Amino acid sequence: MADRFSSIEEVSRLLEGHSAVLLLRKMHAPLIVAFLWRAFREERRQAYSSQELNTLLSDFLFAANEEAEAGQQPYPRTARIYLEEWTKDGFLRQYYEAGAAEATFELTPAAEQALVWIAELDKREFVGAESRLLQLFNMLQDLTYGSSTDAQARLRQLLDQRLAIDQEILALEDGQISRLDPTRMRERLKLIEETAAKLLADFRQIEENFRQLNAKAREEQINRQHSRGQVLDEIFSAQDAIMETDQGKTFTAFWAFLMDQDRQDRLDQMATELFEQPELEAYRAYSVLPRLKILLVEAGERVDRTTTRLIEQLRRFLASHAFLENRRAGQVIEEIEQLALRVKNSPPPHRFFSDIAGKPGVNLVMERRLFQPADELQLETDRPVPGNAVEVLAEGLYNQLYIDPEELKGRIRQLLRGRQQVSLKEVVGHTPVEKGLSEVVAYFSLAAQWEHRQKAVVNTQQQEKLYYTTEGRTYAVELPQILFLK
Repeated sequence: MADRFSSIEEVSRLLEGHSAVLLLRKMHAPLIVAFLWRAFREERRQAYSSQELNTLLSDFLFAANEEAEAGQQPYPRTARIYLEEWTKDGFLRQYYEAGAAEATFELTPAAEQALVWIAELDKREFVGAESRLLQLFNMLQDLTYGSSTDAQARLRQLLDQRLAIDQEILALEDGQISRLDPTRMRERLKLIEETAAKLLADFRQIEENFRQLNAKAREEQINRQHSRGQVLDEIFSAQDAIMETDQGKTFTAFWAFLMDQDRQDRLDQMATELFEQPELEAYRAYSVLPRLKILLVEAGERVDRTTTRLIEQLRRFLASHAFLENRRAGQVIEEIEQLALRVKNSPPPHRFFSDIAGKPGVNLVMERRLFQPADELQLETDRPVPGNAVEVLAEGLYNQLYIDPEELKGRIRQLLRGRQQVSLKEVVGHTPVEKGLSEVVAYFSLAAQWEHRQKAVVNTQQQEKLYYTTEGRTYAVELPQILFLK
């Protein structure tokens, strides 16, 4: 790991150009930090609509001016001006969701870093030295075990773990329960809260990386005259490079882990059981853990929406360039027609006066397929007789298989009552498939339609099997995991 900050030039560049440092240098830095902390951290919100955030800041400015000394108004400007300034300085990001009538505001990674640093400065409670040391020891042990190629050493470690587990089981059977004391409980809870907050902040940086890639794609379209293939190759290479970095691989693994319904249920269960302990019950109102799963899913979905916008940008690039190429071809044809009209009465004297670039396409006569007459319909008799229409079985015209999408939507909405999401496997388990593979395909089609509206997620990183029975036989279908969101 390079020690970049031993260079005066590198430190100077960082302090002059980083938005987090600029925030702390602003004249109204206390106002910015206090408001952003209250709006996003205390309220545990990831984004606000323009009108909602403007109203919240207006109330905050009014209260701050009321608390000032008589005759003074430290914050005279309107909330809208402050928001525009903070957006311009890189503390807030303003964008429009698809189909939205007003803008949406969210924190930038730089503002998130500034808030984390401010929080680190104020250490009013005890420092959990034991929890951090234990975390360091466990991580070092996992790293040593996972990177070791010594089979005997790994076997000894597993045997030691099994011995410790057996001893704990024997102690529990004898009625001996080893429980953490209240100090250690609070210490570990504080460490978990800090880790969760930093995890949510990391997703803003991942999302920012994809937005920068999107901006680079637009710049490539405007500033460079490369061929379509060259530009797309650079864009896709950059996208692959991000996903192949340590950060990209970590996000992919995180998303696959979070989309596991069993792990989600276990996360909710552990958070519920944790705050049922008398020593920690008072911390429930201030903890991020009860809503951690929802916040993580929202953060992951924002990253997915960013990549979707990138793909949409590439699609527009292809469409716009195809349109421009077609229009240019039409202009060239018109120019040729005008030149032909000009020389209509005095054509060039030379026989060959134009050259066509490229090699001519040669189609030889012998390359054509020989003529083959169509097959004639051979009748059994030359004298057909009238048939009996009653004997024709028309049941197949009436017994058509029909899948009602509204019925499938009703099943999904029924299971979503009181829940944030439900998997297709759970829907099929609750209401078995009755019409075979066609019904499974209909569910998949619904998920593909709802995914564009952020009402469903098709997780291609994880597969799941669906079972259905038809005509006395049981079939299994393996599909990407499908989650329907509320």
